[in-house]
Amino acid sequence: MTTKGQSNGRFLATGTFAAGCICALALGAGPANAACVTKAARATAGSAESAKWYVMETMVQAVSWGLWPGWLSNGKVAGHSVRNERYQCQPDGGQVTCRGRADFCATG
Repeated sequence: MTTKGQSNGRFLATGTFAAGCICALALGAGPANAACVTKAARATAGSAESAKWYVMETMVQAVSWGLWPGWLSNGKVAGHSVRNERYQCQPDGGQVTCRGRADFCATG
């Protein structure tokens, strides 16, 4: 039981948690960043071009399996812009292994 001037431990913990959440929202990622996700993948194929294609395919699937059929048909990620797409490829025993990374940002 609490008396006037004393704090209830549960109230204090809840208040501290709420204050922490508010600070995280205020100082954390804003709305523009919340709509973007960064994905990365690695693939091996007979050429760098093919390996990059498989890397992008894997990243699209990681964003959403529902985007994959459209990407296969036209090479575009519906409802998203792809930013900062980058690849690093190197020979790998007669094949090529590429690592890739890209930001997928919702467009609306």
